[in-house]
Amino acid sequence: MPEKVHLRVVVPKNRNLSGWLYVELDGRQVTRMRVLARGSRGPGDTQFLENGNTPTGIYDGSVFQSTENFPIDSYGPWGAIRLKPLSGNAVTAERLFGRTGLLIHGGSLGGPGYWRGNGALRATYGCLRISNEDMHTLLQLLLEDESLKMTRAALPDVTVTIHD
Repeated sequence: MPEKVHLRVVVPKNRNLSGWLYVELDGRQVTRMRVLARGSRGPGDTQFLENGNTPTGIYDGSVFQSTENFPIDSYGPWGAIRLKPLSGNAVTAERLFGRTGLLIHGGSLGGPGYWRGNGALRATYGCLRISNEDMHTLLQLLLEDESLKMTRAALPDVTVTIHD
């Protein structure tokens, strides 16, 4: 298991477009995956609004959360990573506007061709969405337990930086 993990998320100001989540293990980039940081609140800068876009800033992402009891279409089968705000707009959104419960998770694709696996990442209520396949890959990189069947676990030292 890596000792230090940094998930660097770069998203465009236009959150209708996807960005990149770069996985860095022990200071070395090992992969990247598409990510969507768009909430369901509508257009514009909605970081501070309920169900708005994912707030920028730095998060601790050291807790794995099972999604076994959540709708598989919304969260995917591979669990999620909890995001605890540490700095930036992430902290402001939590403290002043009550934005809590943010995750990195999968979920079904939407749009044309979704049933063939060619669809687009769908908006969330403010979380970071990656494909189910990418969520599985990410957890394999982070967890020692290959079964991925635990309900809650500590991950290595994971920081998540989101910026546009």
